[in-house]
Amino acid sequence: MNRSVEIIKILRKGMETMLGDGESVRVNYTRIFNFNEKRVSLRMETSEGNGVFVPMGRVDVFEIPTNNGRVTCSCLLTEMETGRSERVILRLKNSQEREKECEKVFGFFRKILAIPEVKPLDGGFSSSSRGAHQQDDPSG
Repeated sequence: MNRSVEIIKILRKGMETMLGDGESVRVNYTRIFNFNEKRVSLRMETSEGNGVFVPMGRVDVFEIPTNNGRVTCSCLLTEMETGRSERVILRLKNSQEREKECEKVFGFFRKILAIPEVKPLDGGFSSSSRGAHQQDDPSG
């Protein structure tokens, strides 16, 4: 569960950074430990301005044991308002992978909060630049 706690810390820091530019959104975080299920969860509540905090989402992190030196975690992402959930697998060997893999979680919560992605993760190539390219000259 040590790695699960580390992942929760990274996710919380990332969420704080992602929401840091928001002028009116405040977030409360609660860590929940379930030792029987070997799960660590991060529950988030949001508030607009000085309004009441309402449940926004939850990340449940389960560490999956591996023997290849990589840390693998299964994360269940849940949107509290609709109950919609998504499972992602995070494979973490080094800090670069950690940042890239955690982006899977941030993408889910960006959709909930309607926060645009600030920077592309694939070195500046957008998904629209991949695939077949059109030619202006039909002769080739």
